Amino acid sequence: MSLQSFEALSSPPFSLHIQQEIEVTRKAVGRLLERWSDELALSSNLQVTIYDYYPYLFIKAFPSLTLADVRPLNLASRLFASSIFLYDKMMDCTATVDLSTSILSTQARQLEAYYLLHQIFPPKTAFWERFHDYVVEYAKACVYEYRFASGDQPWQEYSEAVALQIAVGKNGISKATIAGLAELAQDDSLLKPLIEAINHFNIACQMSDDLLDWKEDLYSGIPSLLLSRILHERPAQGNKEEMTLWKDILAREIYYDGHARYIVELALESLERADRITTNLLGSEWHTITAKLRHRCQALLQDIERIVDANLHRVRSQPKFVLTLPSAQSPWQQIIWDGLRFIVQQWRFGFGEARHIMHLTQEEEFSAAQEYHYGDVFQRALIADALCDADELLHGQLQQVIGYEASYLVSCRLTSGIGGWSYFSSVPELAPDADDLGQVMQVLLRAGRKAEVAEYCETPLAVLLQDNVRADGSFETWIVPATGRTPQQERQVEFNQSKWGTGPDNEVMANLLYALMLYDQQRFTQTIWDGMMYLESQQQADGSWVSRWYYGLYYGTYVCLRLFAVAQPDSPTIERALNFLRSHQRDDGGWGLKDESDPLSTALALLGLASAQECSGDTGDLNRAERALVYLQHSQEDDNSWSSIQFIRPRINEPYGSRTITSTYVVKAAMAWNRLIENVSVNRSDIVSKTKQ
Repeated sequence: MSLQSFEALSSPPFSLHIQQEIEVTRKAVGRLLERWSDELALSSNLQVTIYDYYPYLFIKAFPSLTLADVRPLNLASRLFASSIFLYDKMMDCTATVDLSTSILSTQARQLEAYYLLHQIFPPKTAFWERFHDYVVEYAKACVYEYRFASGDQPWQEYSEAVALQIAVGKNGISKATIAGLAELAQDDSLLKPLIEAINHFNIACQMSDDLLDWKEDLYSGIPSLLLSRILHERPAQGNKEEMTLWKDILAREIYYDGHARYIVELALESLERADRITTNLLGSEWHTITAKLRHRCQALLQDIERIVDANLHRVRSQPKFVLTLPSAQSPWQQIIWDGLRFIVQQWRFGFGEARHIMHLTQEEEFSAAQEYHYGDVFQRALIADALCDADELLHGQLQQVIGYEASYLVSCRLTSGIGGWSYFSSVPELAPDADDLGQVMQVLLRAGRKAEVAEYCETPLAVLLQDNVRADGSFETWIVPATGRTPQQERQVEFNQSKWGTGPDNEVMANLLYALMLYDQQRFTQTIWDGMMYLESQQQADGSWVSRWYYGLYYGTYVCLRLFAVAQPDSPTIERALNFLRSHQRDDGGWGLKDESDPLSTALALLGLASAQECSGDTGDLNRAERALVYLQHSQEDDNSWSSIQFIRPRINEPYGSRTITSTYVVKAAMAWNRLIENVSVNRSDIVSKTKQ
C-alpha cells in the first residue's frame, strides 16, 4: 500500500527549527502511548518517516501559520497515520503481532488523535465535516478492495479507474492534514489544488508499490492494477505449487509484455501532475519528497529496460540445446533426470529465478546510480559445477551448456583493480571476494579451461594470499590490497568495516582451499595445510562448522568435509563432522534448518556424508541416504523442482533462496549417492564373482 511508501521516505533536509519540531512530536507520541500497556503501544519506528512531519510539507501554502500553530496538528496526524498503517497491515494479513493487540493499539492511537483534534478544532467547524468525509472515503475504499481480495468480485473488473479510486480512497485521511491547516489559517483557497496534488502523489506511491510488491500481493490474493492487467480471476490461495508456477509465468509477462513499464510510467505521470499543481505553492521539503519517489520510479524503469535488454540479448546469443535423457534406472537417477529437466529449462530462461536482487540506495551511502542490483555469478557457478557432475553421467551431453556458462562467468569478471569476481558487480563498494573466486575457479578447471584460471585468477589470488592472510593460517573473505589502494578500494575497506564485516569465514576458506587443491595442490601445499589447521580449530564441539554467509550448519559442514576428505582423509575432524550429520537426521529422513526438514538442508547433509564415504567405515550411511531419498521424493514439486529455502544470508536487506539452487543441490546430492550405490553394487558383484571362482 502507498502508506508503505510513505514510511519508506526518509526526512528531507529541513531547517533546524522544523527538525526540532519533529523531535518534539516523536517525544510527545511516546509520552501519550506510555499511558497504555507496552503491548498496546507496540515498538515505535526509530527512523524518521514522513509521518513525523507531514503537515510541515504544506506550511508554505499557509503563510499565516507558525510552527507552534502546527505542532498539535502534527502530533495528531502522526498518531492517526500510524493507526491507519496498523489497520493496513492487518487487512493485508501482515501484522507482526496478534490481531487483538493490533486492533486495540490502533484504537489507542486513534483515541489520542481524536482527543487532540477536539482540542484544536471546535465541533461545528468545517474541518469535522471534511474529516468525516475522508474517513468514510477510506472505509468504502477498504471494503471495495476487500471484495476483490476475497474473490467476491472478479479481478477482470479491477480496472484502472477502480485501482485509482481505491488508491485515492485508502489514503483519503491524509487529506485531513490539508483540511486542518486550512481551518487553522481560516483560508480554504488552496484546499482543492493541494488535495488534488496529494491524490496524484498517492497514486504514484501505489503504482510503485504494486510493482515492488507484486509477488507478495499474488501470494496474499491482494488485487492491484498490475496483477489485474494479466490475471482476470483471483488466483486460488493455499496451493503452493500453483502459486509458484503463477509467479514464474507472471514474471515474464510483467516485464516482457510491457506491464511493468506501464505501471511505472503511470506513477511518473501522476508525480508530474502533482508537481505541476504545487510548483509555486509548496517549498523544497515537498518537492524533495516527490523527487525521491521520482528517482525510485526512474531507477525501476532503467532496471526494467536493462534486464529485458540483457535477457533478449541472451536469448539471441544462447545456443540451441535439447536435453535427451534415457529411462531412469533407479530412484536416485529419476531424481537426477527430473532435476536436470528443471535446471535446463531455467537455463533457457537465463536463470532469472536464481538471481539475487538487492535494494541498496544512495541514502545508505551507496554510490551507484541504480538502486536495484542483480547478482548471479556465484549462483551460476554453483549450477555449472553440478552440471559438470551430470555431464560425466551423460557422457558429455552437457558440454555445450557448461561451455556457455563458463564463458558467461568469465565475462562477469571485474575489469578494474585486481580483477576477480564480486557478488554484485554493479556495487562499487563491494570488493571481489574469495568465495566467488573459489567457485568460479572450480567451474573453469572442471570445464577444461585452466588457461583462463591462470589468466584471470592469478592476480586476485596473489593479493588474497599475500595481503589478506593472517598468522593463524586464515584469510579474509574480501580481496583488497594492503597498500597502494585506489580510492575505490579504500571505500571498499570502509564498507567492509561498517557494513559487510571483516575477518575469515569458515565456509569461504573451505571453498577457496578446495579450488586450490584442484588447481595446483603441490604449489599451494602450505596455504592449504595452514588453512586446514585453522578450520580444524574452528570445528564446533558437535562436529559442525558455523557459516557466516549461509543459513544453518549444513553448507559450512559440507564444504569443510569435502576439503578434508580430499586433502587429509585421516583427519579426526571428518568422523566428528559425519557424526554431527548422522545425529541430526529427522524421522522423515530429511534434515532441516528449523523444526521441519527441508530439501536444501537434506541435500547438503547428503553431500557431506557422500564426500567422506571413503574415509568412513559406517555402512549405516547407505540406509540414511535411502531414507533421505524417500523424503526428497515426497518433497518434490509438480514442475520437477524443489522449493526455495533460505540459503545465503546477507549482512543487510533480504535473505536469498531459490528453487533453482535447491534443485541444483538435490541433483548434485542424488548424483553423488547414485554413484556410491553403483560402486557398492559393482564391488559386491566382484566379490560374488571371485567367491564362485
